[in-house]
Amino acid sequence: MKTTTEMIAKEGWKPIGVGLLLLLLSGLFGWKIFAFLCLLVTLCLMYFYRNTERIMEDNASDSLLSPLDGVIKNIENKSDGIYLQISKPICFCGMLRMPLANLGKCGEALEIEHIKGLKNGDEIIGERITLAFHRETDKTPTSTLYLTLYPKYFAQTSLYLWDSNFRLGERIGFFLNGNATLKIPLNSELRVNIHDKILGGKTLLGKVQSTQSERDLKKIQDAYDSKDEQQQD
Repeated sequence: MKTTTEMIAKEGWKPIGVGLLLLLLSGLFGWKIFAFLCLLVTLCLMYFYRNTERIMEDNASDSLLSPLDGVIKNIENKSDGIYLQISKPICFCGMLRMPLANLGKCGEALEIEHIKGLKNGDEIIGERITLAFHRETDKTPTSTLYLTLYPKYFAQTSLYLWDSNFRLGERIGFFLNGNATLKIPLNSELRVNIHDKILGGKTLLGKVQSTQSERDLKKIQDAYDSKDEQQQD
């Protein structure tokens, strides 16, 4: 299910194909008004399912990039993390992208590859899916982000789970329309504000600062490296 660089995301191939077929049939039967409507719908679908390339604002190992396009509606500090409430309109690009470097697995999402159907996008009673992103140091999870998606209406949501290892900014799924909540560690250095427009795989949301365990592990690794160098000398 891995994406490449197609201009249209694979989720849009079927609805756009149906639109083109209806456009062709209406043209053959001379239904001009219906053909015009089919053309408008097909063009809208092509825009909704566009697959854009992105240049990251910062690709450092501690960078936290936005995993999706949207607008930040609220930011709330809680005892267990910083919560960013994000609105994802249907007109924004729907590609989901890897928000952190040095990541392991996608938590609960590993068992689900495709979600579609009638959704209401409600953050209290609506259907949802949560992805857990683990930043790893020496194969030990140290920082975890949680992205919860609340699809709206018949909004299609897909996750590309062919592999557990993804690069920073790489496409990991598709989210057509709805709301999202991104929970990041409390020690993160936030770089965005409420009402900011964010772009998946491009906008720098902040920096994930090193935890004490990460610093301790780095000191141990540096000590081993120094010891190995001395023995080689």
